[in-house]
Amino acid sequence: MSESLRPVYLAGTGRFLPPEILTNVEMFAIPSVRNAFDVERARGSLRGIEPEEAAGLAPEEVFDRWAIQLTGIEERRILPDLPDASTEAMHVAAGDAALAHAGMDASELDLLLSATLTAREDVPNAACTIADGLGRPDLPGYVMNAACSGFLHALASAYAFVTSGAADTVLVTVGDSLTRITNWDDPKVAVLFGDGAGAAVVTSKPSPGRILATPVLDGEYSPDHLNVTGLGWGDPLGQEHKLSMAGGANVLRNAVRSMQVVADRALERASLGWDDVDVVVPHQANERITQGLEKVLQLQNGRVLHRIARIGNLSASTVPIVLDELLRGEHGTLTDPTRIVLTAVGGGYASGAAVMEWSPPAG
Repeated sequence: MSESLRPVYLAGTGRFLPPEILTNVEMFAIPSVRNAFDVERARGSLRGIEPEEAAGLAPEEVFDRWAIQLTGIEERRILPDLPDASTEAMHVAAGDAALAHAGMDASELDLLLSATLTAREDVPNAACTIADGLGRPDLPGYVMNAACSGFLHALASAYAFVTSGAADTVLVTVGDSLTRITNWDDPKVAVLFGDGAGAAVVTSKPSPGRILATPVLDGEYSPDHLNVTGLGWGDPLGQEHKLSMAGGANVLRNAVRSMQVVADRALERASLGWDDVDVVVPHQANERITQGLEKVLQLQNGRVLHRIARIGNLSASTVPIVLDELLRGEHGTLTDPTRIVLTAVGGGYASGAAVMEWSPPAG
Protein backbone atom coordinates (compact mmCIF):
# COMPACT_ATOMS: atom_id res chain seq x y z
CA MET A 1 0.00 0.00 0.00
CA SER A 2 1.27 3.46 -0.85
CA GLU A 3 2.54 5.43 2.13
CA SER A 4 0.37 8.32 0.96
CA LEU A 5 -2.81 6.38 1.85
CA ARG A 6 -4.18 7.13 5.30
CA PRO A 7 -5.34 4.58 7.90
CA VAL A 8 -9.11 4.31 8.18
CA TYR A 9 -10.93 4.13 11.50
CA LEU A 10 -14.44 3.20 12.57
CA ALA A 11 -15.49 5.59 15.31
CA GLY A 12 -18.97 4.33 16.15
CA THR A 13 -22.05 2.42 15.04
CA GLY A 14 -25.79 2.74 15.48
CA ARG A 15 -29.03 0.98 14.72
CA PHE A 16 -32.77 1.47 14.59
CA LEU A 17 -35.43 -1.21 14.80
CA PRO A 18 -39.12 -0.25 14.75
CA PRO A 19 -40.79 -1.05 18.07
CA GLU A 20 -43.63 -3.08 16.52
CA ILE A 21 -42.92 -6.83 16.56
CA LEU A 22 -44.65 -9.33 14.27
CA THR A 23 -44.31 -12.94 15.43
CA ASN A 24 -44.84 -15.95 13.20
CA VAL A 25 -48.12 -16.72 14.95
CA GLU A 26 -49.32 -13.15 14.37
CA MET A 27 -48.25 -13.34 10.72
CA PHE A 28 -50.39 -16.42 10.22
CA ALA A 29 -53.41 -14.25 11.08
CA ILE A 30 -52.82 -12.20 7.90
CA PRO A 31 -55.45 -13.57 5.48
CA SER A 32 -53.20 -13.74 2.40
CA VAL A 33 -50.54 -15.66 4.32
CA ARG A 34 -53.04 -18.02 5.91
CA ASN A 35 -54.85 -18.70 2.65
CA ALA A 36 -51.63 -19.49 0.77
CA PHE A 37 -50.18 -21.80 3.44
CA ASP A 38 -50.64 -25.57 3.14
CA VAL A 39 -50.98 -26.52 6.80
CA GLU A 40 -51.10 -30.28 6.34
CA ARG A 41 -48.14 -30.40 3.99
CA ALA A 42 -46.12 -28.29 6.42
CA ARG A 43 -47.27 -30.44 9.34
CA GLY A 44 -45.84 -33.50 7.59
CA SER A 45 -42.51 -31.75 6.95
CA LEU A 46 -41.80 -30.88 10.58
CA ARG A 47 -38.66 -32.50 11.94
CA GLY A 48 -37.78 -33.41 15.51
CA ILE A 49 -41.37 -33.95 16.53
CA GLU A 50 -43.42 -37.13 16.97
CA PRO A 51 -46.34 -37.60 14.52
CA GLU A 52 -48.84 -37.64 17.39
CA GLU A 53 -47.56 -34.33 18.72
CA ALA A 54 -47.52 -32.79 15.23
CA ALA A 55 -51.13 -33.90 14.69
CA GLY A 56 -52.16 -31.98 17.81
CA LEU A 57 -50.66 -28.66 16.75
CA ALA A 58 -53.00 -25.80 15.86
CA PRO A 59 -52.52 -24.34 12.34
CA GLU A 60 -50.75 -21.25 13.68
CA GLU A 61 -48.39 -23.48 15.70
CA VAL A 62 -47.59 -25.49 12.57
CA PHE A 63 -46.81 -22.25 10.74
CA ASP A 64 -44.54 -21.05 13.56
CA ARG A 65 -42.57 -24.31 13.70
CA TRP A 66 -42.37 -24.50 9.92
CA ALA A 67 -41.04 -20.92 9.68
CA ILE A 68 -38.40 -21.53 12.34
CA GLN A 69 -37.35 -24.79 10.68
CA LEU A 70 -37.11 -23.08 7.28
CA THR A 71 -35.41 -19.83 8.30
CA GLY A 72 -34.61 -19.74 12.03
CA ILE A 73 -36.84 -16.66 12.36
CA GLU A 74 -39.30 -16.31 15.24
CA GLU A 75 -40.20 -12.63 14.84
CA ARG A 76 -39.34 -9.48 12.91
CA ARG A 77 -39.85 -5.70 13.23
CA ILE A 78 -42.46 -3.85 11.17
CA LEU A 79 -42.39 -0.16 10.27
CA PRO A 80 -45.82 1.32 11.08
CA ASP A 81 -47.99 2.89 8.41
CA LEU A 82 -47.64 6.45 9.70
CA PRO A 83 -46.85 9.72 7.86
CA ASP A 84 -43.45 10.17 9.54
CA ALA A 85 -42.40 6.51 9.22
CA SER A 86 -40.11 5.83 6.27
CA THR A 87 -36.89 4.12 5.28
CA GLU A 88 -35.18 7.51 5.29
CA ALA A 89 -36.39 8.20 8.85
CA MET A 90 -34.90 4.89 10.00
CA HIS A 91 -31.58 5.87 8.40
CA VAL A 92 -31.66 9.18 10.30
CA ALA A 93 -32.29 7.42 13.62
CA ALA A 94 -29.47 4.92 13.03
CA GLY A 95 -27.15 7.72 11.87
CA ASP A 96 -27.87 9.80 14.97
CA ALA A 97 -27.09 6.76 17.14
CA ALA A 98 -23.80 6.14 15.31
CA LEU A 99 -22.72 9.77 15.70
CA ALA A 100 -23.54 9.66 19.41
CA HIS A 101 -21.56 6.43 19.79
CA ALA A 102 -18.62 8.09 18.03
CA GLY A 103 -18.89 11.22 20.17
CA MET A 104 -19.31 13.31 17.03
CA ASP A 105 -21.75 15.84 15.67
CA ALA A 106 -23.25 15.89 12.18
CA SER A 107 -21.34 19.14 11.56
CA GLU A 108 -18.13 17.08 11.42
CA LEU A 109 -19.28 15.00 8.45
CA ASP A 110 -17.90 15.47 4.95
CA LEU A 111 -20.01 12.87 3.12
CA LEU A 112 -23.03 10.61 3.50
CA LEU A 113 -23.18 7.22 1.79
CA SER A 114 -26.45 5.30 1.98
CA ALA A 115 -27.59 1.90 0.75
CA THR A 116 -31.24 0.96 0.31
CA LEU A 117 -33.67 -0.50 -2.19
CA THR A 118 -36.84 0.80 -0.50
CA ALA A 119 -36.47 4.58 -0.27
CA ARG A 120 -39.83 6.31 0.04
CA GLU A 121 -38.79 8.76 -2.67
CA ASP A 122 -36.58 8.21 -5.71
CA VAL A 123 -36.26 11.98 -6.05
CA PRO A 124 -34.93 13.70 -4.00
CA ASN A 125 -32.01 11.31 -3.64
CA ALA A 126 -32.65 9.59 -0.31
CA ALA A 127 -29.21 10.65 0.94
CA CYS A 128 -30.36 14.29 0.62
CA THR A 129 -33.45 13.51 2.70
CA ILE A 130 -31.38 11.66 5.31
CA ALA A 131 -28.82 14.47 5.49
CA ASP A 132 -31.62 16.98 6.04
CA GLY A 133 -32.99 14.78 8.82
CA LEU A 134 -29.54 14.80 10.44
CA GLY A 135 -29.56 18.59 10.42
CA ARG A 136 -27.07 18.84 7.52
CA PRO A 137 -29.06 19.70 4.39
CA ASP A 138 -25.78 20.87 2.81
CA LEU A 139 -24.09 17.46 3.24
CA PRO A 140 -23.22 15.78 -0.08
CA GLY A 141 -24.08 12.13 -0.52
CA TYR A 142 -25.61 9.46 -2.68
CA VAL A 143 -27.47 6.15 -2.52
CA MET A 144 -26.38 2.75 -3.76
CA ASN A 145 -28.22 -0.56 -4.09
CA ALA A 146 -26.23 -3.75 -3.58
CA ALA A 147 -29.11 -5.59 -1.91
CA CYS A 148 -28.00 -7.45 1.22
CA SER A 149 -24.32 -6.60 0.79
CA GLY A 150 -25.06 -2.87 0.67
CA PHE A 151 -23.29 -2.13 3.94
CA LEU A 152 -20.04 -3.69 2.72
CA HIS A 153 -20.28 -1.78 -0.57
CA ALA A 154 -20.93 1.51 1.23
CA LEU A 155 -18.16 0.75 3.73
CA ALA A 156 -15.72 0.05 0.89
CA SER A 157 -16.67 3.35 -0.74
CA ALA A 158 -16.24 5.22 2.55
CA TYR A 159 -12.85 3.54 3.01
CA ALA A 160 -11.75 4.77 -0.42
CA PHE A 161 -12.84 8.35 0.28
CA VAL A 162 -11.06 8.46 3.65
CA THR A 163 -7.85 6.63 2.81
CA SER A 164 -7.35 8.76 -0.31
CA GLY A 165 -7.90 12.01 1.56
CA ALA A 166 -11.03 12.90 -0.42
CA ALA A 167 -12.98 13.01 2.87
CA ASP A 168 -12.07 12.99 6.56
CA THR A 169 -15.30 11.65 8.05
CA VAL A 170 -18.03 9.71 6.27
CA LEU A 171 -21.35 8.52 7.67
CA VAL A 172 -22.62 5.23 6.23
CA THR A 173 -26.34 4.51 6.68
CA VAL A 174 -28.14 1.44 5.37
CA GLY A 175 -31.63 0.09 5.85
CA ASP A 176 -34.85 -1.04 4.28
CA SER A 177 -38.58 -1.28 4.78
CA LEU A 178 -38.76 -4.72 3.23
CA THR A 179 -42.25 -5.45 4.53
CA ARG A 180 -43.46 -2.75 2.10
CA ILE A 181 -42.36 -4.90 -0.86
CA THR A 182 -42.97 -8.33 0.66
CA ASN A 183 -45.22 -10.69 -1.26
CA TRP A 184 -47.68 -11.70 1.46
CA ASP A 185 -49.19 -14.27 -0.91
CA ASP A 186 -45.98 -16.33 -0.66
CA PRO A 187 -45.38 -17.60 2.91
CA LYS A 188 -41.78 -18.60 2.11
CA VAL A 189 -41.03 -14.97 1.30
CA ALA A 190 -43.27 -13.41 3.94
CA VAL A 191 -41.55 -15.14 6.87
CA LEU A 192 -38.09 -13.90 5.89
CA PHE A 193 -38.12 -10.14 5.90
CA GLY A 194 -38.39 -7.28 8.36
CA ASP A 195 -37.59 -3.58 8.67
CA GLY A 196 -34.61 -1.78 10.21
CA ALA A 197 -31.50 0.33 9.66
CA GLY A 198 -27.87 0.48 10.73
CA ALA A 199 -25.06 3.01 10.48
CA ALA A 200 -21.33 3.53 10.99
CA VAL A 201 -18.97 6.50 11.21
CA VAL A 202 -15.80 6.04 9.13
CA THR A 203 -13.00 8.54 9.71
CA SER A 204 -9.33 9.40 9.43
CA LYS A 205 -9.29 10.39 13.11
CA PRO A 206 -7.83 7.72 15.48
CA SER A 207 -10.79 5.88 16.99
CA PRO A 208 -11.60 2.62 18.86
CA GLY A 209 -12.16 0.77 15.59
CA ARG A 210 -9.87 0.42 12.61
CA ILE A 211 -10.52 -1.15 9.20
CA LEU A 212 -7.38 -3.20 8.65
CA ALA A 213 -7.34 -3.38 4.84
CA THR A 214 -9.31 -2.38 1.79
CA PRO A 215 -12.69 -4.21 1.90
CA VAL A 216 -13.28 -6.87 -0.75
CA LEU A 217 -16.20 -6.67 -3.17
CA ASP A 218 -17.33 -9.33 -5.63
CA GLY A 219 -20.16 -10.06 -8.01
CA GLU A 220 -21.81 -12.93 -9.86
CA TYR A 221 -24.75 -12.20 -12.13
CA SER A 222 -27.77 -14.26 -11.10
CA PRO A 223 -31.20 -12.58 -11.31
CA ASP A 224 -33.26 -15.69 -10.69
CA HIS A 225 -33.31 -16.31 -6.94
CA LEU A 226 -34.27 -12.78 -5.83
CA ASN A 227 -36.01 -10.22 -8.00
CA VAL A 228 -38.02 -7.00 -7.80
CA THR A 229 -39.10 -5.04 -10.88
CA GLY A 230 -38.40 -1.31 -10.68
CA LEU A 231 -41.10 1.33 -10.66
CA GLY A 232 -42.03 2.52 -14.11
CA TRP A 233 -41.59 -0.94 -15.61
CA GLY A 234 -44.26 -3.57 -16.01
CA ASP A 235 -47.72 -3.39 -14.48
CA PRO A 236 -47.62 -0.68 -11.75
CA LEU A 237 -49.97 -2.83 -9.64
CA GLY A 238 -48.38 -6.15 -10.56
CA GLN A 239 -46.74 -8.72 -8.32
CA GLU A 240 -43.40 -8.15 -10.07
CA HIS A 241 -42.97 -5.10 -7.82
CA LYS A 242 -42.94 -7.41 -4.80
CA LEU A 243 -39.97 -9.49 -3.71
CA SER A 244 -39.97 -12.84 -5.49
CA MET A 245 -37.62 -15.64 -4.56
CA ALA A 246 -36.54 -19.03 -5.85
CA GLY A 247 -34.66 -20.72 -3.05
CA GLY A 248 -33.29 -24.19 -2.60
CA ALA A 249 -30.08 -25.94 -1.67
CA ASN A 250 -28.09 -24.34 -4.50
CA VAL A 251 -28.85 -20.84 -3.23
CA LEU A 252 -27.89 -21.83 0.31
CA ARG A 253 -24.60 -23.37 -0.80
CA ASN A 254 -23.79 -20.39 -3.02
CA ALA A 255 -24.46 -17.94 -0.19
CA VAL A 256 -22.16 -19.82 2.19
CA ARG A 257 -19.45 -20.16 -0.46
CA SER A 258 -19.64 -16.49 -1.50
CA MET A 259 -19.37 -15.19 2.06
CA GLN A 260 -16.44 -17.51 2.77
CA VAL A 261 -14.59 -16.56 -0.44
CA VAL A 262 -14.77 -12.79 0.09
CA ALA A 263 -13.92 -13.18 3.79
CA ASP A 264 -10.86 -15.27 2.90
CA ARG A 265 -9.73 -12.56 0.49
CA ALA A 266 -10.33 -9.80 3.04
CA LEU A 267 -8.20 -11.65 5.61
CA GLU A 268 -5.47 -12.14 3.03
CA ARG A 269 -5.43 -8.39 2.37
CA ALA A 270 -5.07 -7.81 6.11
CA SER A 271 -2.27 -10.43 6.35
CA LEU A 272 -4.36 -12.43 8.82
CA GLY A 273 -5.80 -15.94 9.05
CA TRP A 274 -8.91 -17.39 10.63
CA ASP A 275 -6.98 -18.21 13.80
CA ASP A 276 -6.57 -14.45 14.29
CA VAL A 277 -10.33 -13.79 14.12
CA ASP A 278 -12.37 -13.35 17.29
CA VAL A 279 -15.86 -12.78 15.85
CA VAL A 280 -17.59 -13.14 12.47
CA VAL A 281 -20.59 -10.92 11.73
CA PRO A 282 -22.31 -12.41 8.66
CA HIS A 283 -25.39 -11.15 6.87
CA GLN A 284 -28.38 -12.69 8.61
CA ALA A 285 -30.01 -14.11 5.48
CA ASN A 286 -31.23 -17.41 6.92
CA GLU A 287 -30.04 -19.27 9.99
CA ARG A 288 -29.21 -22.30 7.84
CA ILE A 289 -26.80 -20.06 5.90
CA THR A 290 -25.05 -18.60 8.96
CA GLN A 291 -24.84 -22.07 10.50
CA GLY A 292 -23.45 -23.39 7.21
CA LEU A 293 -20.78 -20.67 7.24
CA GLU A 294 -19.90 -21.53 10.81
CA LYS A 295 -19.53 -25.20 9.86
CA VAL A 296 -17.39 -24.50 6.79
CA LEU A 297 -15.10 -22.16 8.73
CA GLN A 298 -14.98 -24.60 11.68
CA LEU A 299 -15.42 -21.67 14.05
CA GLN A 300 -17.44 -22.70 17.05
CA ASN A 301 -17.95 -21.33 20.57
CA GLY A 302 -19.97 -18.29 19.53
CA ARG A 303 -17.42 -16.83 17.13
CA VAL A 304 -20.05 -16.62 14.36
CA LEU A 305 -23.02 -14.50 15.46
CA HIS A 306 -26.57 -15.73 14.74
CA ARG A 307 -29.26 -13.08 15.35
CA ILE A 308 -31.89 -13.72 12.71
CA ALA A 309 -34.36 -15.28 15.17
CA ARG A 310 -35.36 -11.90 16.62
CA ILE A 311 -34.85 -9.50 13.72
CA GLY A 312 -35.38 -11.45 10.50
CA ASN A 313 -33.58 -10.76 7.24
CA LEU A 314 -33.12 -6.98 7.07
CA SER A 315 -31.10 -6.91 3.84
CA ALA A 316 -28.09 -4.56 4.05
CA SER A 317 -28.72 -3.51 7.65
CA THR A 318 -28.26 -6.88 9.38
CA VAL A 319 -24.45 -6.57 9.43
CA PRO A 320 -24.26 -3.07 10.99
CA ILE A 321 -27.10 -3.85 13.41
CA VAL A 322 -25.39 -6.98 14.74
CA LEU A 323 -22.01 -5.20 14.69
CA ASP A 324 -23.52 -2.40 16.78
CA GLU A 325 -24.79 -4.95 19.31
CA LEU A 326 -21.34 -6.52 19.44
CA LEU A 327 -19.43 -3.26 19.92
CA ARG A 328 -21.81 -2.20 22.71
CA GLY A 329 -21.08 -5.40 24.64
CA GLU A 330 -24.43 -7.10 24.02
CA HIS A 331 -22.72 -10.33 22.93
CA GLY A 332 -20.31 -10.49 25.86
CA THR A 333 -17.10 -8.79 26.94
CA LEU A 334 -14.73 -7.91 24.10
CA THR A 335 -11.00 -8.50 24.10
CA ASP A 336 -8.60 -5.63 23.45
CA PRO A 337 -8.44 -5.58 20.49
CA THR A 338 -11.25 -7.70 19.09
CA ARG A 339 -10.68 -8.73 15.47
CA ILE A 340 -13.90 -8.91 13.50
CA VAL A 341 -14.77 -10.18 10.02
CA LEU A 342 -17.83 -8.68 8.31
CA THR A 343 -19.19 -10.65 5.35
CA ALA A 344 -22.37 -10.55 3.27
CA VAL A 345 -23.92 -11.77 0.05
CA GLY A 346 -27.09 -10.50 -1.53
CA GLY A 347 -29.30 -10.68 -4.57
CA GLY A 348 -27.55 -10.29 -7.83
CA TYR A 349 -25.26 -11.84 -6.49
CA ALA A 350 -23.27 -8.98 -4.90
CA SER A 351 -20.95 -9.85 -2.04
CA GLY A 352 -18.41 -8.13 0.18
CA ALA A 353 -16.24 -8.53 3.26
CA ALA A 354 -14.03 -6.45 5.53
CA VAL A 355 -11.70 -7.04 8.46
CA MET A 356 -11.60 -4.63 11.38
CA GLU A 357 -10.48 -4.50 14.96
CA TRP A 358 -12.07 -2.79 17.91
CA SER A 359 -10.42 -1.72 21.15
CA PRO A 360 -13.12 -1.07 23.76
CA PRO A 361 -12.79 2.45 25.19
CA ALA A 362 -11.51 2.54 28.77
CA GLY A 363 -14.23 2.69 31.37
